[in-house]
Amino acid sequence: MKNRNKLQNKKKYKNMSKREKWHRVYSNLWVTPIIYAGLSLLLFVLTVWADLKMEFGNMMPSILSANYQLTKTILSTLTGGLLSLNSFTFYGVLTALTTFAGQYSPRILKNFMMTNVTQRTLGIFNGSFLYVLFCLLFLNGETASQYSLIPVTATFLTALCLGTFVFFINHIVTWLQVSNMTSDMKRESIGIIESSLLNELEPYRVEDEATIKGQIPEYQGHQISIDSSGYLQTMDFIPLIEEACKDDLIIRLEYKVGNFVFGSTPLLTYWKKKEKTTIDEFKYKNMFHIGKGQTEIQDIEFSINKFVEIAIRALGNDDPKTATDTIYEIGDLLINISQKAKFTPYLTDKNYDLRLILQNLDFEDYLYIGFASIRHYARDNVVITVELLKVLDAIARAVSKRDDQSVWEFAVYTASGFEYEYMHHLDNRKFYDGLFNIAKTTGNEEDYNNIIEEILKHEERSPRDRILQRN
Repeated sequence: MKNRNKLQNKKKYKNMSKREKWHRVYSNLWVTPIIYAGLSLLLFVLTVWADLKMEFGNMMPSILSANYQLTKTILSTLTGGLLSLNSFTFYGVLTALTTFAGQYSPRILKNFMMTNVTQRTLGIFNGSFLYVLFCLLFLNGETASQYSLIPVTATFLTALCLGTFVFFINHIVTWLQVSNMTSDMKRESIGIIESSLLNELEPYRVEDEATIKGQIPEYQGHQISIDSSGYLQTMDFIPLIEEACKDDLIIRLEYKVGNFVFGSTPLLTYWKKKEKTTIDEFKYKNMFHIGKGQTEIQDIEFSINKFVEIAIRALGNDDPKTATDTIYEIGDLLINISQKAKFTPYLTDKNYDLRLILQNLDFEDYLYIGFASIRHYARDNVVITVELLKVLDAIARAVSKRDDQSVWEFAVYTASGFEYEYMHHLDNRKFYDGLFNIAKTTGNEEDYNNIIEEILKHEERSPRDRILQRN
């Protein structure tokens, strides 16, 4: 059973994309320190061999040489100093990040810890400490009288750690600025869009759904159930299409990446074009990776939700600037999605035969994911609502014409849900101008006039009538 599980894990890892493999490996903080620890061990072997066996100390200038006692003193001092520096740095970092995560989102911790600067800093600190510790442990006063490479290398590594410490503190201060943090998160999200939508799925998506309508099954298919519950983290889309092509199947996914899958529920439904074909259902189960939490590898919705959480917490902390900056970043992401995605759930093989039917999201779904919660928590905040309308107008100008109506409907949804208890005439002008601009961009001026009439009727009612209506 154990051997079978090992083979399954190896096969799953082999089927992963480069991005998935990278994320699986480097999402663990111990990977980079282990690499640097290996390099420090190699450096230790070379310097000890050069000093103790080749006696390079006799060939070096006397200013760079040190006797056994001085070398031991240097290494002892540096060992304690590096350990203290290492502990102090990461204790302070985790304290700052914990506070920051409580104010905005705990999900940003993983983003910070996976940055190259953080990983390499941890590796340099631990590698340097291990090098000095190894040298101190194996230092032998009876085998050599003078040392040069060992104390010089240890001193150089300590200087490197001090420089890295300053650079790392600057990195923390820079990264923890909300604008830099959200920009970094946006770049990662755009990478997910390009990897999940463009590289994996778009080559197989149907251009015209009318071409495959006759291939969509209308009768009951065979279902494959999942054994354990958890979040659907990733799917092997390309191998899934390839295997469906070999077995001549049409497969419909019952969940999308990011959904919580309940045990013993149908994971997918398949239809056999040849009833006599024997299907190995186990190999299809192995193409779905279930875990305890959501990941960003293929889950665009999860990436957007991190921005939403930051904006909502900023609203709760009376920080409108952070909220508006985050809304801008979400708007930019939605524009990228609209421009790059086709939003069809049907994937075909090279012969244009239908192979995979996805649980797909339309652009209006992404709009809802990105802005619905913010709209709810800002329903009595006219400044944030006006900014939200401005972003929707910018989205309407940039997205495909296909998505204009979705933007307008969401703008109406936002305006209709706003609580009109009291607005100054300047607020009114900004609010209605924002809504009108969206109507003009999307070609809904007539609909705009009807909505304004309803809003004005609503405002003319007494506060008591509105309270009674809400109750």
